[in-house]
Amino acid sequence: MTDTTLRRLGAAFAALMEQYRAAQSQLAALQHECDRAAADAGLVYGTSAWSAHRFAVCGRAVHRVNDLYVKLEDLALEIEPFKPATFAGLLIKARAHDFTGNPAAIIPEIQALADASNPEAA
Repeated sequence: MTDTTLRRLGAAFAALMEQYRAAQSQLAALQHECDRAAADAGLVYGTSAWSAHRFAVCGRAVHRVNDLYVKLEDLALEIEPFKPATFAGLLIKARAHDFTGNPAAIIPEIQALADASNPEAA
């Protein structure tokens, strides 16, 4: 597994993360507008009518956010087995670990890269 492949996966991860954040922002705005319209129409929060309205308005955007999240998870798992040989690779791995909710997983990889960079310090 090469550093070039890791950089390619990192670029794909960064682009996908940008799409994910944009989709999240769009969804939040859509939900806000939907809730305001539901309240104006007299729909009570949490009722079946309110839920049906919100799903009709926001359902596609929710699915888009969820689909992007799954793609990010898959890409993070694809990045996981790589052993970074550079600090740029280490940053890619750190972002993937952070996304999967395990930011501390990068610590042994930092140590490995430090040891490889300076064998006398190990």
